[in-house]
Amino acid sequence: MDKTALRKKFLERRRNVQVQEVAIWSQQLADRLWSIPTISDAEHIMAYLAMPKEANVDMLITKALQQGKYVYVPVCVTKTEMVGVRIQSLEDLDRGALGIRIPKEPYVVVEPQTLDCILVPGLAFDRRGGRMGMGAGYYDRYLQQIAVENRIGIAWDNQISEEMLPMAPHDEWMHTIVTPSESIHCYKEKEGIH
Repeated sequence: MDKTALRKKFLERRRNVQVQEVAIWSQQLADRLWSIPTISDAEHIMAYLAMPKEANVDMLITKALQQGKYVYVPVCVTKTEMVGVRIQSLEDLDRGALGIRIPKEPYVVVEPQTLDCILVPGLAFDRRGGRMGMGAGYYDRYLQQIAVENRIGIAWDNQISEEMLPMAPHDEWMHTIVTPSESIHCYKEKEGIH
């Protein structure tokens, strides 16, 4: 199956997620994420502000902020560039295009190398660490600046593909993928053995 057909398939899966499932799965996801030392020991965490029915990490963000950690979320500043912007509360956000939550300006931007970990959303992941996003490449370009061991893919269980996803040379790999029911440690070696 090509990327276009796969995107359609996994978008449909996300659309079919029920609101009550999001609430239950989000709590399970937050608990599982917080049990991972890469996250619980981190000082600088890049998360994201989930779209409706996307794997939601708001509970983790809230707990990290309560514990005094620095939390950042992505903001697209051009048609090709994304930056990490600090947030200090989930209450202090604006609504951008399509009603998507965004941090209020002025932005405090983090250097990618400062991050201890990055939580990466996606439409689909495979068990080797392959990721399929929406196709714009924002995360792939940003992840080039982040050590592989600090990359954690975030998904609902129905977003895990048992078959290998098609990966282009510019597509970036995840070290770990976390769903409400499992943590998948997938990255083996940089030489392409996944």
